[in-house]
Amino acid sequence: MSRKKCLAAPGFLGSMMIVSAFCIVAWGRQGGSAAVPDRPIDDFSTEDQVSSLGTRWALRTDRISGASAGKMQFAPSDGQTVLHLTGSVASADRGGFIAAQLGLDPRGRNFSAHGFAGLRLRVKGNGQSYSIRLRTKDTRFATQYYEAVFQTSGQWQEVKLPFAQFVPASVAAPLDPTALRTVAVVAAGKDFDANIQIANLSFYREQTMYNPLTPEEERVILYKGTERPFSGKYNDFFETGVYTCRRCGAELFESSSKFRSHCGWPSFDDQIAGAVKWQPDADGMRTEIVCNHCGGHLGHVFLGEQLTEKNTRYCVNSISMDFLSPDERNARAQAAPRTERAIFASGCFWGTEYHMQRAPGVIATTVGYTGGHVDNPTYKQVCTDRTGHAEAVEVVYDPTKISYEKLAKLFFETHDFTQLNRQGPDIGRQYRSGIFYLSDEQKQTAETLVQVLRQKGYDVKTEITPAGTFWPAEDDHQDYYNKTQKTPYCHIYRRIF
Repeated sequence: MSRKKCLAAPGFLGSMMIVSAFCIVAWGRQGGSAAVPDRPIDDFSTEDQVSSLGTRWALRTDRISGASAGKMQFAPSDGQTVLHLTGSVASADRGGFIAAQLGLDPRGRNFSAHGFAGLRLRVKGNGQSYSIRLRTKDTRFATQYYEAVFQTSGQWQEVKLPFAQFVPASVAAPLDPTALRTVAVVAAGKDFDANIQIANLSFYREQTMYNPLTPEEERVILYKGTERPFSGKYNDFFETGVYTCRRCGAELFESSSKFRSHCGWPSFDDQIAGAVKWQPDADGMRTEIVCNHCGGHLGHVFLGEQLTEKNTRYCVNSISMDFLSPDERNARAQAAPRTERAIFASGCFWGTEYHMQRAPGVIATTVGYTGGHVDNPTYKQVCTDRTGHAEAVEVVYDPTKISYEKLAKLFFETHDFTQLNRQGPDIGRQYRSGIFYLSDEQKQTAETLVQVLRQKGYDVKTEITPAGTFWPAEDDHQDYYNKTQKTPYCHIYRRIF
């Protein structure tokens, strides 16, 4: 029914014995703060194979079958010096790979990428998929790593790989960017010829509206850690006010919902409506809670303990929150810039978001589900076409820079609104064309534009309905095309108005 698939990480790297290294390996094809400069790993401007970090590149090939052969060189290409990795991969005995390897710290110690969002590289290849692998203090064996996959072509392209996109292999600990020892592009999993050129490799920071975090805050909020019990500043704190997300500032819990649970962490029996998202924990047993606005880890929620009349305990890390007194809350509300929201559905929400987030005046976008009858739906549930939801995008924008009318026009001009319950190859009610209005003014604007389109001869199938609850989609669906460096397959802009 749906063609959306996450790239699956191949599961084995043979006997590649890398303990403190950065590897580049080619895979066979498988299905807060303002921006600051990147931190270079290497721009390959010299020919001594020593990186910008002072560590030396080295070629590695498999040690089991010994059938793979590779060559690594610093060579001129298109007016620049590049790292050029070539060779043939033989996958016999599960050992076939070739790799360009780099230690990140000259002394073999942990390398901290604190404050950076991920890796950026400028790359040109032969159409194969390549993966970068990161190794950390938690990866003690050759088969343990964190991996992100990207596709090459015959043209130079920039690839950004957020840390959140790296999938763990044979390791339980979440990725810790403050203790890096490895990163890789590995040619394996299939018999094929590898040919990849890298012109620049660096850690990058993302320009966001999020607050800067300390390494310990990142460990808990971004990488789902837990602070020690009874150590948090809000554990025994019961002043009047509101608790907000440390990462993005969204309001989460009223102080009136806080109670003494004696569990070692701040406890609340209710959330501010729509502020906190419930999702299965990675341990398969508990229910994790995250900020519904930015996805920052808060803690866990427990039911049935009979501690309050609401029979619910939001168990939250103090480090995941800030606190505002009533005066501070009022002052922030008065100082905050005016923003407005809009919700549109036009088939695959990846494509809708792609065009909306590029409009001047758009502050933030979130893909999710709305218009259905199931609370907290998952992508898998929505894909059954039985929940009534549409794949939609919530747009937060500055009305002084862009109007709702311009956003609605962009909505119509980037999809085929004459199709009923489908968009291109995606078929089902979840792919319907819809405007979910949040005010009478938005409703009137949408209806007026539909009238204009019908006067132009279009058979408009777009539904105009009042907005209900908007449920943010899973993290891997957010900002999809920016993460993958791809473009929409059925959302193409065309001038209509």
